Amino acid sequence: MAPPRPAAQRGPEAFARYERARASIMVGSAVRAARRRAGMSQVELAKRAGTSQPSIARLERGLVSPTVISLDRIARALGTELVIDFEPAGSRQPASHLSGQPVATGSRQPATPMSHRRFPA
Repeated sequence: MAPPRPAAQRGPEAFARYERARASIMVGSAVRAARRRAGMSQVELAKRAGTSQPSIARLERGLVSPTVISLDRIARALGTELVIDFEPAGSRQPASHLSGQPVATGSRQPATPMSHRRFPA
């Protein structure tokens, strides 16, 4: 779940912090959902991804913003593919959608065959 949106009077700095936190929480939620679907513990994922269990825990809690390289390594450790896609603003489903079908793990189908590219490793 994303943190509450800051009041407009707090300024652009507050909004920037909100956006960073929201993205980290969404990515962490997607990783946690994919790990659970894979039936894997944080310890096992950490070993397969070449990192530590506390690092996986921080990522899943939305406390860090992982690099694309790290996310790709985690996706491979989960036996999934990392897919990054851009959609028009306002076209996303509600946040509750994330718990069932996280975008970061490649579980979504593109709207059209050429809506995004998959980059080989």
